[in-house]
Amino acid sequence: MTERDYHLKMTAPTDLVRVPVAPAFTRRATWPLLRALGAALLVLLGVLLVVPPLLGYPRYEVRGGTLTVRSLATHRILPASTPAQRVTLPPLTRAMGTRAVGRDGTGTCVGRFRDASGQRYELYTDCSADALVFRVPGRPLLAVTPDDPAAFLAALQNGGTGTFGTPRHGVPPGSWLGALPLFVLAALLLWPWPPLQYRLTPDALEVRRRLGVDRLPYAGLSVRPARSRLGVRLVGTGLPGYHTGLYATADGQVMAVATSTRAPGLLLTSGHATYYLTPADPHALTAELRARGATLLNE
Repeated sequence: MTERDYHLKMTAPTDLVRVPVAPAFTRRATWPLLRALGAALLVLLGVLLVVPPLLGYPRYEVRGGTLTVRSLATHRILPASTPAQRVTLPPLTRAMGTRAVGRDGTGTCVGRFRDASGQRYELYTDCSADALVFRVPGRPLLAVTPDDPAAFLAALQNGGTGTFGTPRHGVPPGSWLGALPLFVLAALLLWPWPPLQYRLTPDALEVRRRLGVDRLPYAGLSVRPARSRLGVRLVGTGLPGYHTGLYATADGQVMAVATSTRAPGLLLTSGHATYYLTPADPHALTAELRARGATLLNE
């Protein structure tokens, strides 16, 4: 389509005319797949916060002279004859540089931790400070919080059999609070984001984003080609095909409403704001805006 044809097609003084935008530089199936995978990962993390207490984890099983301490994804096995000591756990922080993962502060503490002196702990507890601790040479101290400590110790010492849980039953409120943001983020990833739109109206260029519409009146509007592609995002959203917010470019800070960071852009200044747009045909849109009263700079 030539610039003249484009102008004739778009010039409709009483109609709204949609301006074609530059395509996003991404494979069509890549972004939806990444969104789905990201949402699935967030949901999985949220489920892992809620499901263990629902299933009764951590769980302590004593049978056949063996103690098995279980969480949803990990477990420890040690002889039931291993000495246990009642202690009050010191303030602990998550151990750094370990392969173990866990969570804390939500009523279920599973993972590796350290105290201020550097002593390592492996927790399968309800996050309370009162615990039974097993000492195994060369291993972190294993801390548990059975719901019936007396019966638990009797089973260990007498070669009995039993399965014990933690004192806190059900899902602690902290688990729901920790999982809720993950579920919200997953929903936002899967939410259908409407595409950016540029529309010519009789008196202004409309720039439509997901959360609003900016009107750039032709009177007082100046247009010039961008000297560089869209640069660093300072504030806003940067997704394939959807770049909005404040960006830094070689032309200074601009309000981006762009479908791509790689496509040639137009800078439109209206009032005190400069917008960075990526139409499919910048030259044709420039000619159309000039015909409608905008000022072309850098001719």
